[in-house]
Amino acid sequence: MNSLGERIKHLRKQKKMTLAELAGDRLTKGMLSLIENGKAQPSMESLRYIAERVGVEVSSLLDEGNIEELRELLFDIETEYKLIFYPYDVKEKERIMKMFNKISKIKEQLQGKKYEEIRLLDYYIRFITILNYEQEDLTMFDVITYYEKVHAYSRIVDSYGFLAGYAFYRNDYKIALQFIQEAEQRIEPYLHLMDKISILDLHYLLTVLYAAIDDTANTQKHLDLALEIARKHKIYYRLDDFYRFILIQSIAQDDHVKSQYYLKKLKQHAELTEDEEAYGVLAFANAHYTNLMIKDYKKVEEIMKQLIVDFNIDSLSKILLVEVIYSYWALGDYQKALDTSENFTIPSYVHHPIDLAIMFRCFAVRALCYHELGQKEAAKKEILYAYHGVAEFPSSIYKTFIQDAYEKIQYGKGVK
Repeated sequence: MNSLGERIKHLRKQKKMTLAELAGDRLTKGMLSLIENGKAQPSMESLRYIAERVGVEVSSLLDEGNIEELRELLFDIETEYKLIFYPYDVKEKERIMKMFNKISKIKEQLQGKKYEEIRLLDYYIRFITILNYEQEDLTMFDVITYYEKVHAYSRIVDSYGFLAGYAFYRNDYKIALQFIQEAEQRIEPYLHLMDKISILDLHYLLTVLYAAIDDTANTQKHLDLALEIARKHKIYYRLDDFYRFILIQSIAQDDHVKSQYYLKKLKQHAELTEDEEAYGVLAFANAHYTNLMIKDYKKVEEIMKQLIVDFNIDSLSKILLVEVIYSYWALGDYQKALDTSENFTIPSYVHHPIDLAIMFRCFAVRALCYHELGQKEAAKKEILYAYHGVAEFPSSIYKTFIQDAYEKIQYGKGVK
């Protein structure tokens, strides 16, 4: 359907309307026939009337032929894209390639003038990036400009978020932060027009990335801004992420009052949402706090056992397991700590230096256990892996623990 008349005729027949019914009292049957056959052009007033009668927007009638097809394709792509998760294994990349090929077939038709076209171009660039194909003249920055022209400001944050995410996966934290700083500047004139969830997303990304480069002042600034927005507008989105983040900072600063407060907030959030993942975050937070601040190591295993009972799960996530392993080491049960951590690996989806440092700490614990059991070579192997793993990370209590363990194993000083 490449002409306006054909689209009107198609929509009229879809609605099972006769020429006379569509013409109503504002057009003549003859004039409508001429319009449908491409022999006359309707005025804008007549076009609005026709659009209203067939139940579509004027933009759909004015489209140069395929808006409905684009919407259908976009719906399919968006539905499929939600099922894709990083890291992209062979199976995931095959699914991405299929989506990429679907867009490629119509790519030349996408001019970036309509929202549907821009969204498809957005996905096209994402798929090129993920598949590591050669970049074309079109970039994500072009897509961002298109979004700005159609006032899709929240999508600007999302697009910059993709660029930052890809840099973050490569551990290029400064580059990732530069992308989000640019996003912050780009949307500043439009903040009053944007939904609060997108603004929270922006502050969350800034919080995470400033923390990744050890900029504590800006980390706290964006945490505070995000929490203020959440409180003012009664938004619970990402609250557990923010609370967990503040809790880890509070523990690192040995701030018992603040730590207890945010443990309480995490508990309230989990009870409010009744979300299994939120309870998992709460369990980790409790175990982490108990290990590092209360030092009641026996209680940690109780927390984990209760989690398994409450949610009927067979095993603990890696982030929870590291706390159990730490508690066994702290209790002097070195062999149990080693047996529990025997198959431990750092998940491929973990990229933040703080989370990575917590994971690498597990290998330092293993090294200390081997050291206490007199297995010096095994201890050196484990501690070197942990030590080099966090070498480029910002300072943290986890990095300090690993460095102290290194000093103890290599030179006989440091951790207990």
